[in-house]
Amino acid sequence: MKEKIRRFMAGRYGNDALNQFLSVGSIACFFIALLSRLGLFYWLGLAILLYMYFRMLSRNIPARTAENYKFYTMKGNVASWWHGKRAQWDSRKVYRYFTCPKCHQKMRVPRGRGRIQISCPRCGTQFIKKS
Repeated sequence: MKEKIRRFMAGRYGNDALNQFLSVGSIACFFIALLSRLGLFYWLGLAILLYMYFRMLSRNIPARTAENYKFYTMKGNVASWWHGKRAQWDSRKVYRYFTCPKCHQKMRVPRGRGRIQISCPRCGTQFIKKS
């Protein structure tokens, strides 16, 4: 039996990180459908599961590899954003964060300095804020 499965999967894409994410997403949708009794989540979970199997059994390996690469890129962007927010939260007692009104550049200034004039390093705009 193991040999039959191995021969069937020869030349097919198989499993990757995006498929693992999709399987967890489909299980989450089925769980939400079970708790809320909304059919929408059941059908959404089923669609995600079917897409996952389509990707797994696909013979178009370059297209599936490109999808997985895009997934890793988006995952890296979300992780980077999350780490930035966490670092900002961890240093909230030491620094205050402001955005430039002109170019929207984020800046941090030390807390407890009173009213200070802040110069944007990107565009040079100066504004006064309380630190």
